[in-house]
Amino acid sequence: MRFGGGSTLPGRVARKLSSHFVPDMVQSLPLGCALVTGTNGKTTTATLLAELLDRAGMTPVHNRTGANLMAGIASALIRESDLRGRPAGLIGVFEVDEAALPSAAAETSPRLVLVNNLFRDQLDRYGELDTLAAKMKKAIAAMDRSTIVVLNADDPLVASIGDGLEQRVLYYGIGETRQANRTAQHAADSIHCASCGAPLTYEYYLFGHMGRYSCDNCGWSRPEPIVSADDIEMSGMESTLCTLKYPGGGNRIRIPLPGLYNVYNVLAATTAGFALNVSIETAMSGIEGFKAAFGRVERVEADGRQVLMVLAKNPAGCNEVIRTLTSEPGRRDVLLALNDNIADGRDVSWIWDVDFEMLNGKLDKVVCSGVRAWDMALRLKYAGLEELTLTVEPELESALDGALALTSPGQTLHIVPTYTAMLDLRKIMSERGLVTPFWEDR
Repeated sequence: MRFGGGSTLPGRVARKLSSHFVPDMVQSLPLGCALVTGTNGKTTTATLLAELLDRAGMTPVHNRTGANLMAGIASALIRESDLRGRPAGLIGVFEVDEAALPSAAAETSPRLVLVNNLFRDQLDRYGELDTLAAKMKKAIAAMDRSTIVVLNADDPLVASIGDGLEQRVLYYGIGETRQANRTAQHAADSIHCASCGAPLTYEYYLFGHMGRYSCDNCGWSRPEPIVSADDIEMSGMESTLCTLKYPGGGNRIRIPLPGLYNVYNVLAATTAGFALNVSIETAMSGIEGFKAAFGRVERVEADGRQVLMVLAKNPAGCNEVIRTLTSEPGRRDVLLALNDNIADGRDVSWIWDVDFEMLNGKLDKVVCSGVRAWDMALRLKYAGLEELTLTVEPELESALDGALALTSPGQTLHIVPTYTAMLDLRKIMSERGLVTPFWEDR
């Protein structure tokens, strides 16, 4: 067992010995803590927020391995403490599982809570989104009135959490239509008004059910964001250009991450950073120098090929990865790895809500792997991709070797895994010296 290797054992032991361990440790942080939650992007958002705070001299304590239940938070506090058992940082930045937010809020009394988005994800564990959002709102409403709440204005269910709160609520969102669609994706989940239940009217959609919306029945509509992105230009899987607007000004900025989903992550972290007194200059330099969390957008070189790994674990996130992957001309070599372990969610029926049809005419070689490799292959067949050179190899290491062999030297193999498949692939790559173990990434 590796202490500091993402293990939650130290935290479990500490909380067993003292039920007040986390509250006592957080109370020792001079600047308190921030909680980051949501379905997609919370690891990247929390990592970027920690980077901004670190550049601002606030020395964050951060559960950077992604262990986002209470034992993981406790382990981060242990790992980043001095020899006297006190936190070595000034402020906590804790990624929190959506379902764990109520208990995390009760134990940490955060000065800021950020909710990035809510999408269907692991229905066998979370249940319906409306129920989850109601529990989150109840937990936030019970916090101290001085708590700052940062919400995604473009997600109607997340935005509704801010209605009626006594705390200060800050919204962020995308303010342009160049990347918009007039019709909803299959993965659009929250399309009814949280106030009256009537269907929402969308002017446009951006990502899943996120976009510009209003309710013709009761008049509720998208809140106005204080931080937004405009004039967005995608550079395939490499980067994204946008104009970041904030109170008092705006800057043209290059985000070294692909896709609209990462624009949202940057907006979320920047809004939280501003609320925690990070300067505009510090935020801009932090964004442009940012490196994504392990497995999220990770590039390595193997056997004379480039390997790009991008995590996708639910319909909305997978659709955005596919849309970004196919945004440039040419065909791609792809390894799709689908697992159904507990951390992934046992129910993989979500792959039928992913618009794999977007891949038609865009792929060269495809390898399906993971515990549910044959399910993925069947989904691709129904998407009309059976004419491709399709290989099915459930064993991940063999699949990786086979996909690399099918990829021409100098070309890029794109790997799109679910969560535990990503961890297993990184372990294989780590053993080959291609990546560092995630607990060593800084």
